[in-house]
Amino acid sequence: MKKLKRRFPLIMIAAMALILAMGMTVLTGCGETAQAPEPEPIINPITGLESDEELPARPVVVSIPNAPDGAVPQSNISYADIIYEFPVEGMLTRLQAVYYSEFPDKFGPIRSVRYYFVDLAREYKAAHVGYGWGKKAKGYMEECGIPHINGMQDTELFYRVEDKAAPNDAYIDWSSIQERADKEGWFAEPQKIRPFKFRDKEWRAEQKAARAEAEALIAEKGDSKKQEDIDAVAEAEAVLAEPEKASSVTVSSIGCRSECKYNEETKLYDRFWYGEPYVDKETGEQLSFSNVIVQYVHSDRMVDSDTGLLDEKGRLEIDMAAGGDALLFTKGEVVKGKWSRRDLSSRTVFKDENGKQFRLTPGKTWVYVVDQNLDCEYK
Repeated sequence: MKKLKRRFPLIMIAAMALILAMGMTVLTGCGETAQAPEPEPIINPITGLESDEELPARPVVVSIPNAPDGAVPQSNISYADIIYEFPVEGMLTRLQAVYYSEFPDKFGPIRSVRYYFVDLAREYKAAHVGYGWGKKAKGYMEECGIPHINGMQDTELFYRVEDKAAPNDAYIDWSSIQERADKEGWFAEPQKIRPFKFRDKEWRAEQKAARAEAEALIAEKGDSKKQEDIDAVAEAEAVLAEPEKASSVTVSSIGCRSECKYNEETKLYDRFWYGEPYVDKETGEQLSFSNVIVQYVHSDRMVDSDTGLLDEKGRLEIDMAAGGDALLFTKGEVVKGKWSRRDLSSRTVFKDENGKQFRLTPGKTWVYVVDQNLDCEYK
């Protein structure tokens, strides 16, 4: 697997080596030595996991088919940090895999872009890889200034594999993406990516303090007859209440059926496709995730701007800043809430019913973008 590494100037490397040779000590104003401070850990804003190497300047989003006609299984999909499953025409879904911590040797199969996929690339300040364009997608991609590679423009960078049938046989190597990125300077300037909120030490301390405060309040006012005390006790009991459990979540339509089942042993959600383990073609391993998010949206059939008629292929329009309901599945629990997005240049924010941001378990995440044509249920 490939990782981008930022190049340091030689003088900086020499200085760092000198500090290490001095036993990590520095001179103080009084001629004494003091221990040099430990460097801040590098935390991946998408997974919440600590990285042992500097992260690249931006993620890469790859458009991957998910149709039951030979697209599955896909290659090296397990290396994505977060994967979005979007509805597309024909009651099918298509994936947008966001790679950030690791870039595998090859990606595929690669399929065409829908214009609302561009809004995801904007959200992560990412470069985008696809093969083909849905209506409005090409112009919108260029209008938004998204660095991109597309098989309709860059055919020479892609190749066809023999063990998959067209149109699900287009692949691209990481070396081709990196060469183009280096030429265009896509990774020269670090992009600021808004992090998710995670169940970290700070969160655990807050939870512990909140529970202790709730228990103390109930002990003090539990027998009170005053309405304000009764209300306060009810709120405290809500803090102490056990979260709703959920062992699985299923999303289905005529053209797809996938399920994420919680594994009590691994504390991860194993993904299934039409009842069978959903595996990475290259590794043969089943995909598993620390979190599953359901983001509810509304879709409309696209209207041709020239004729005013409905799109003949049934392609969709989705407002990815409209907001709506959301669910988070993590650690065998379900958290209900809402999603919102200030504008299409901003990150989507998921909040629970108390207005606090979803706290994800550190690790990889699968996001179901669910419109009214997809059935979503959990148990």
